[in-house]
Amino acid sequence: MPTTFSSTPSTRGMQAVTQQMAEGTGPGSALANHPTQSATTINGWGAVLFGLPFLAVGLGVCAAALQMFPVHGKNAPSWVLGIIGGSFGFAGLFVFVHGVRGVARKARYKRESALHPGDIWYADYHWHQEGASYSALREMISRFLAAVAWNGFLAPFFWVGFTQRGAWLFAVIASLFGLIGIIFWVRWAQMLGELLRYGNSFLAYDQFPYFLGSTLGARLRLPQHVADLDELKVTLRCVMERYVTSGTGKNRSSTVVCYELYQDSKTFSQEQVAGYAGGELPVQFKLPENQPSTTLIATPPTYWEIEAAGSSHKVNYQAYFLVPVYKSR
Repeated sequence: MPTTFSSTPSTRGMQAVTQQMAEGTGPGSALANHPTQSATTINGWGAVLFGLPFLAVGLGVCAAALQMFPVHGKNAPSWVLGIIGGSFGFAGLFVFVHGVRGVARKARYKRESALHPGDIWYADYHWHQEGASYSALREMISRFLAAVAWNGFLAPFFWVGFTQRGAWLFAVIASLFGLIGIIFWVRWAQMLGELLRYGNSFLAYDQFPYFLGSTLGARLRLPQHVADLDELKVTLRCVMERYVTSGTGKNRSSTVVCYELYQDSKTFSQEQVAGYAGGELPVQFKLPENQPSTTLIATPPTYWEIEAAGSSHKVNYQAYFLVPVYKSR
């Protein structure tokens, strides 16, 4: 069937990006609530060394909660100590494992770069040449764990506020943060609805890799229920992640922020989407020449992605797919 769509390209030159980075501001526009490739703002051996003390403290507190050694002057029940120790231990383990994986990735990058000189994509990322998948199940589970972790973190504060004399302020503050935690549960419910309605998604590559200045062709596999969508917007985007530090002194904190360097989108109508339901929707974009290549090995990384987003009166649809876009040899 013939396919027509609206296309709205947007680009920001690398000269402007370089100037903005030199001034300390963001390159391009920041993407709110965008999934990141960076798990934390600390990587490699730094993450390993940073995570070890938290892991050790967490294990020690958990051991005390389980009465593995005598503890004198314990002023909190074992379950409170277990939550506190588990929070420290899990955070430390997460950062530690993240660091170890980062070190291993760097070592693999050096090996693969030597084996495939000029074909940097073999070393940059563990690509599947047939295409990229989006796991709605994994996203749903991660949202659920985040919601549980947030409520578990607040539990000791509630215990202090409701059981200790004069500590009512702890309960008030914990209640306020508990209201914020409702956002975690709402987003988890949305992800659960998307999983049950649409399942996991897959984007098949027409070639591997893609090169700047050429044409990117791919096929989005659509479940039957996408026929409910009012429209489907498919966006090609170049994303640069940066570690942004705010505050001063002991109040300094760093977060991962995604900036959009380039964007081109195509919108498919309800009739067009319904015609491809249960099949593959072909999408095609012209790749610019003056944008950066994918560097997922970098910390923070730069990468290209395709986002598929559709609105519906039942359940909205959203999926992200990495695409291998590099400079030609």
